[in-house]
Amino acid sequence: MPKRLKIAMIFSYDPSQAGGVQEHVRLLSNSLYNLGHEVDIYGPENNIHKFINYKAIAKSITVPVPNGSWANITVEKNDIKKTINKLNKNKYDIIHIHDPYVPFIAWEIMKKTESKKVATFHSAWEKNSIINFITPFITLFQDTFSTNFSGAIFVSKIVEKRWQELTGKKIKQKIIHNGVDDAFFPAKKKEISEINLLFLGRLVEKKGPKYLLKAFYKIMKKFPQAKLTFVGKGPMKESLVNYVKNKKMKNRVVFAGEIIGQKRVKFYQQADIFCAPYSDEAFGLTILEAMSAGIPIVGFKNSAFKEILKDYPYPEFLVKSRDVEKLSRAIEKLIEEKDKRERISSWLVSESKKYGWEKIAKKTEEFYYKVLDN
Repeated sequence: MPKRLKIAMIFSYDPSQAGGVQEHVRLLSNSLYNLGHEVDIYGPENNIHKFINYKAIAKSITVPVPNGSWANITVEKNDIKKTINKLNKNKYDIIHIHDPYVPFIAWEIMKKTESKKVATFHSAWEKNSIINFITPFITLFQDTFSTNFSGAIFVSKIVEKRWQELTGKKIKQKIIHNGVDDAFFPAKKKEISEINLLFLGRLVEKKGPKYLLKAFYKIMKKFPQAKLTFVGKGPMKESLVNYVKNKKMKNRVVFAGEIIGQKRVKFYQQADIFCAPYSDEAFGLTILEAMSAGIPIVGFKNSAFKEILKDYPYPEFLVKSRDVEKLSRAIEKLIEEKDKRERISSWLVSESKKYGWEKIAKKTEEFYYKVLDN
C-alpha cells in the first residue's frame, strides 16, 4: 500500500473570489484527502470556498495587469517566520505551491522551508498577448526555481510552453490537467421556446465579454427568443451595462454577478449554448464545466481550447479571435439546429469523463511519489 502523505498546499489567490485556481486547490485537496492523505491548505484570509484544514497566513491584494485583467499579490497577515517554523515543524512530505511566481508569501515559503517542493503552474498567454513581454525575463529566475523545487506540474501544453524556461530540464515535470467537479452534470430541460446563452468568467478584456455582447446585438434581432446571461464580475461591467442600455437590450441580457462553486451548476443546466470568447486562456475550467453539463460550446480559438477540444466534432464553432461577425454566425447556426446541439451535448458529456477529479488526484499522487523517490 502506498505511503500516506502529509501535504501542505500553498496558494496566493483571493479565496473570497471565484477563480479557477481557487476551485483547483479546493477540489484537488478534497480528492487527495479522499485518497487517504493528510492535507493542510495555507492561503489568504476570507475562506468562503470552504477549503478543508485551512490556515489563513496572508492578506490578498488585487492589482491590475496590462492585459485588462487583474492579479493577486500576498502580504503578511502575521509574522511569516511563524508560518515558516510551523511548516518546518510539521515535517510535510510535500509542500505544493500553486503559481510560485506570485509575490510575496510563496517566495518566502519557497526559500525557507525544508520539505521537498512541487509547483503547479496555472497561467499562460498567447504570443500576441500584451503581457508576452515578460517571457524573455523568465529564465532569470531559473536557478532560484531549480534550487528550491523538485517537481513542476503544468495544467496544459501552453502553460508548459510558457514556463519550461523557468523550470529547466533537471527537475521532474508533468502535464496534469484541471479536473471538473462531478456536481456539474446535465439536467433535462423543459420544452420552452427560449434559447439561453451563457457567459461565465471575469468581466475583463481577455475574456472577451464585449465581443460577445456585440455579437448578441446582431443575434437578438434575428432570434427574439434568445437571451444572454453574464455570470461574473470585473472592471468591464459598467461599460457592458452601458452598452446594453444604449442598445435597448435590457430585457434580453442579465448580469447575475459573481457566483462561486456549485451554485453555478443551475446556470449551466439552464443554458442551451455556452459562449467562450476568451483570447488568452491557460486551460479553461469553465469549458470543462460546460462539457460536463453537456452545453454546446461556441468561442474563440486559443491554444488551450485546441488542446481540450481537439476532437470537438464541430470545430467550426471555434472561430477566429475577436471576430464578432464569425462569432455571431456560429451562435446563430447552433440556435437554428437543435439536433446538432443534442449531438454535441452527448459528445461533451462523454469527453468530460476524462477530467474527473479522482483521476486527476491519482495522477498528482503518482507524481508526488516520483518526486519523493528521486
